Amino acid sequence: MSKALFAKGLQGFITLFCATLLIFILTHLAPGDPVSLLLNQPAQVAGSHTEAYEQKAAELRAEWGLDQNILVQYATWMGHLARLDLGTSMHTGRDVGMEIAGRLPATMLLSLSALFIQVGLGLLFGIVSALHAGRSLDTIIRFICVALASLPAFVIGLMLLSLFAVTWHMYEISSDASLSRLSLPAITLGLIGAPQLIRLVRANMLSEFGQSYVLSALSRGLSRKLVVGHALRNAYLPIVTMVALSLTTLISGAVVIESIFSWPGIGKYALDSILVKDYPVIQGYAFVMVTIVVLIHVLVDVVYLLIDPRISYKGGADAKAKA
Repeated sequence: MSKALFAKGLQGFITLFCATLLIFILTHLAPGDPVSLLLNQPAQVAGSHTEAYEQKAAELRAEWGLDQNILVQYATWMGHLARLDLGTSMHTGRDVGMEIAGRLPATMLLSLSALFIQVGLGLLFGIVSALHAGRSLDTIIRFICVALASLPAFVIGLMLLSLFAVTWHMYEISSDASLSRLSLPAITLGLIGAPQLIRLVRANMLSEFGQSYVLSALSRGLSRKLVVGHALRNAYLPIVTMVALSLTTLISGAVVIESIFSWPGIGKYALDSILVKDYPVIQGYAFVMVTIVVLIHVLVDVVYLLIDPRISYKGGADAKAKA
């Protein structure tokens, strides 16, 4: 098990390194100039391309290191990352690491709440759909899944916001991360990912229901609840995979929902920074997201080994056979 974890950790480190290179290249290849966007603000410079403008632009590029070779800029950024320094925002002058750390709890609270809703809906309706396969209830659940999967996240969010905040006045529109404002964005994110999990649970439960041990248990008079529990236990691995993928999607994909509901998470912070080409914030946000995704995947591998120790045994056996 220790060798397997070491291999996964090494793979994660290599993935993280490759991701930093991709993040840096894509950030700098994107159209737009952060210096121009900053200096074109009316409060700072009335005109553009004047001598004062060019002088100020040159000073800012020198201050942020944008006048250096692209390889030097990447090496400088990697040096800061090695010291866990994500840099300073070009627009606010604040430490990016501190800004992300202050907003990350709000994003994690939203993502975990949405995941709880998603898993609850997925297990409940997935099992119910499998137990009533081919009947009207199964058809209704599958139709709802198709409808939800067809709607973009922002459409569901705007519909809920319009109903509960504008029409019924049951939701407060503000920018704080209070628990009273958590319900709608969490429900929106939970509804987005629930259809995939419902279909996965349904398919795996139907597969398990066709196994001989289930038929044998039912023929011996065991309760359906007990049999469903055993079948669900044997279908854990693909469900764990889907839940892990859903969590990474929720954390990294909450940008739109955080913007719609003004939820003060890192997604909204990153979106605001993308609009003004704030390089340190964009790169810091992307690096944090990739790190979280890598850590989640490593954690999933650990959960795999705990749920089914045969995975570790098979890996060792295969390794010895190849040797």
